[in-house]
Amino acid sequence: MQIELSRKWFLVVVGLADWRTKAQGLPHQEYKELQKVIDNYISRINKDCRKKGGLVTSLFWSQENLSPTFLLEATQTNENFLKEMRVKLSNVTETIYANLSNDERNSTLGKNIQAISPQGRILILDCTIPESSDFIPDDDHVLSAFSDAFNSEFVTIKRAEHDFQGRKEWLAAMDALLTRNLIREVGPVKKIKEAKTVEGKRLYERKTPGDFEKITRILHGAVPFRSSLFDLKPHSQSSFDSRETLGHIVIHYLATGGDFPIKLNWRSNTHERLGRRTEELQLVEFEGVEWKDLDKLLLISREIAYENVEKTISDVGGIKFDSLWTEQDSSSNIFFLSKFSFTEDILKNLKEFIILDSRKQLEGHIGPSTAALFDVWRRAGLHFNMIIFEIRGLDLEEDKKLVAWIQQLKEKAPPGPNYNAEKEVLEARHYRPY
Repeated sequence: MQIELSRKWFLVVVGLADWRTKAQGLPHQEYKELQKVIDNYISRINKDCRKKGGLVTSLFWSQENLSPTFLLEATQTNENFLKEMRVKLSNVTETIYANLSNDERNSTLGKNIQAISPQGRILILDCTIPESSDFIPDDDHVLSAFSDAFNSEFVTIKRAEHDFQGRKEWLAAMDALLTRNLIREVGPVKKIKEAKTVEGKRLYERKTPGDFEKITRILHGAVPFRSSLFDLKPHSQSSFDSRETLGHIVIHYLATGGDFPIKLNWRSNTHERLGRRTEELQLVEFEGVEWKDLDKLLLISREIAYENVEKTISDVGGIKFDSLWTEQDSSSNIFFLSKFSFTEDILKNLKEFIILDSRKQLEGHIGPSTAALFDVWRRAGLHFNMIIFEIRGLDLEEDKKLVAWIQQLKEKAPPGPNYNAEKEVLEARHYRPY
């Protein structure tokens, strides 16, 4: 059985605008109370997307899925869901206020909700994976990227083993994976279904050994996805395709030959936590390489990626896509490239870099120790990968919104949702996915 990947997907950027500036004058306790209510609302938004099988888009380029973006299968059900979500986010303040108890509405919390007036932010894009050509990566690159993203999601589920307090949050990703129409019982899916059956009993939260240990044993017996398990549907021309493409989304990252990708940029410092560090050390030991050598190669890979991918796109006016929702995020692995007459030339250069021999990619950056470090690169299975989407708005309203957001961004004002990317807030949440 193969997992059949559609070429059409919905990408949704969803959440709330940054409300913290309006709340600066609140007493600390009132601020924390307000923050808890708003965070719960954001969690519900994310949970709704997850129930529809949403893949956190940053799993393509990050080990930590922090970004407020989801990739959903392009079904009529999901299209209706996203349109309903758009309507709901136009009345955020009223919705939050209505869900408070009578006592809460009459307290300072109710007054603060109305005074702060949280605003919803949503952008819905129709994404198409174009057919491979001289300037579009081959289908093998696409299948490899989805395989890596699914494995990142699988590792996210397994991460519950290292975080007792966050087990419920980590295991929630099982719902998304098993809800997708495209899913088949290949790779770890059968084991995840088995773990979900145990998780559904809700006995795993006990502090004494119990059902969670069963879940851990089941997931340890699961094998990761591999790209040969995926099929990519042929490109089908439709009336919808006659609409003008607004541009391309380019996602690039550094993958390994192991179970999950080592991404180009750590967007969080969870690799300093004991459980996360253990995962990476186990991967490095399994591949038989020295961590310090791999660390050096990761640093070099960022320089290579900057020169060959990021600078190439930025020089022609391409923007970091995640700049739409945060100023503080250090990721530079996803770009929006407007459609120009020379776009194909840029994409052709990017593809030539991706398919370039690994030794040639490294030359000029490693120096005298090229042979030894290249051997580490080869044994660790390191390779650059890239996936490209052609994008349009879901409808004319979203087309206009994308143009407006890009214009606001050029005016140095992130227009999209903000996930409160303050370091201390993220640490408080243990970098959990939802």
